[in-house]
Amino acid sequence: MRFPKDILVIDFEGISEPVQVGAILLDKETLTEKDSFCSYIWADLQGRTKIASGISQEALKGAPSQAEVGRAIYEKFGTNILIGAWVAHNDNKNFQKIIIAAGIDPELYDYHVLDIWPAAYIYLLKQGYEGGLRSEEIFQKFGAKPRRSTTHWKTAGLRRRCCERFFCNFIFSPIKNPGSLSRPG
Repeated sequence: MRFPKDILVIDFEGISEPVQVGAILLDKETLTEKDSFCSYIWADLQGRTKIASGISQEALKGAPSQAEVGRAIYEKFGTNILIGAWVAHNDNKNFQKIIIAAGIDPELYDYHVLDIWPAAYIYLLKQGYEGGLRSEEIFQKFGAKPRRSTTHWKTAGLRRRCCERFFCNFIFSPIKNPGSLSRPG
């Protein structure tokens, strides 16, 4: 079993304006890391510090623009990839924003986006998980340390490891009871 294309797992900091991106390219057959990318993205934070990440205006001093980061990702990874993200809606929205800023048509990318969070959450529920919906609780269930103790790039790496563990342990494992996957009634 393999994916039709390599998977670019993207992770943005910032919801209304992206201020940092981490991206890890996973091999379509083995899910091993093939390449990676990380960059701050210039944004005017109007003196505020991002609460979740701790990213300040000072950290963004001299950072490349959305267009420059979008162009760098496009040149490094191309378009023959699947996009994967922990919360696909927000990350894909920011991905499209920087790709458009770079003057690249986002429709060049496959419209199938792998949303890792629901698959990981369902996997944990099947293991008896009774924790919450928040990413941090789920990361910790996969062995990650609390987010505030890591840098964003490390957090992106933890998300990749959660993704690898999930795919390797769940999707690539043989189905022991195929009948249990059929629809009731």
